[in-house]
Amino acid sequence: MEASSQSDLSIASLATIEAIDDAIQKDKNRYVRKGYGLIVAIFIALSTYLTVPHIMLFVHSYLEGMEEIKIFLLVQLSTTNLSYVIGNIYMYIIYSLKLPFFERYKVDNNPWPWEKSQESWNQTKKKVLLNWILNSTISSLLTVGSVYGGQKFRHDSSSIPSYFELAWQIAFCMIVEDASFYWLHRTLHSPRFYHIHKKHHEFYNTISLAAEYQHPIEFVLTSTATALGPLLLGSHMHVYTLGFWYIVRVFETIDGHCGYEFSWSPYRLLPFSGSSEYHHYHHSHNIGNFSSFFYYWDTLCGTNKDYFNFRKARNNETKLNLMRKVYHLNQQKTKTS
Repeated sequence: MEASSQSDLSIASLATIEAIDDAIQKDKNRYVRKGYGLIVAIFIALSTYLTVPHIMLFVHSYLEGMEEIKIFLLVQLSTTNLSYVIGNIYMYIIYSLKLPFFERYKVDNNPWPWEKSQESWNQTKKKVLLNWILNSTISSLLTVGSVYGGQKFRHDSSSIPSYFELAWQIAFCMIVEDASFYWLHRTLHSPRFYHIHKKHHEFYNTISLAAEYQHPIEFVLTSTATALGPLLLGSHMHVYTLGFWYIVRVFETIDGHCGYEFSWSPYRLLPFSGSSEYHHYHHSHNIGNFSSFFYYWDTLCGTNKDYFNFRKARNNETKLNLMRKVYHLNQQKTKTS
């Protein structure tokens, strides 16, 4: 019995090592495929990172002397809501333009919801707007409750975070959020809890508006996952780092739901990061790919095998179709000659 258990453990260990090696190779290939988009992504990431402390000082000049709860509430609500609005305006422009330059990054060939039925799309927009207002109200109450519950963040100008502090704390929040989100998301897909999560899956094809469209219960749970890193850091985190973290998280979920796999996305610079295509598969097939920032939890737990098998089959089919095309062209040339 003991020998059998050890054998099973060895097989499981080998499978995990193979999965990790495969993930590393996939990451290498992904960076190569980005081409010039990689340079643009690096520029966006660095320029944002280097300007954030200066923006923090500028903002603080207007907020200095304000009550702690007002600063906390203003930073939290403005960063989350403005990020969502600005991100969706940016995507609305791209959706509307329909330029070939952008359309080549579209993750599938299905029409957008507004292209199927304008009447249905108008109803969807109303639902999304009402849901956003409701969840924003809940977010305000949670923020006020956390402050009165004793949650403390630094908010003085003398301790504006350095570049190093900003980097490690955002990285810490990403890792904590990704782990908690993975297990929460996976649990919500279980038969017992899926009735909560299925609201988010009303969007079969992902669009940017769907990023925060969710049941209020799920919103509270996912907000807790997002806030877990800052809650653990407490007074070691500055309130402006908290604001920057919320901006990073909101734009990440918009990026993941937008329906385009942009080569210049700064989120694709992260090692083992997910992608819009990665999350789109989760919506279109309603299986696996439960992670947010990274996919290592999916890889370690085997919940992205179906996705990578799907991609492999699709790539093989594309190659086969190309070979057929070349063959038929050669046949036509032979006949004409």
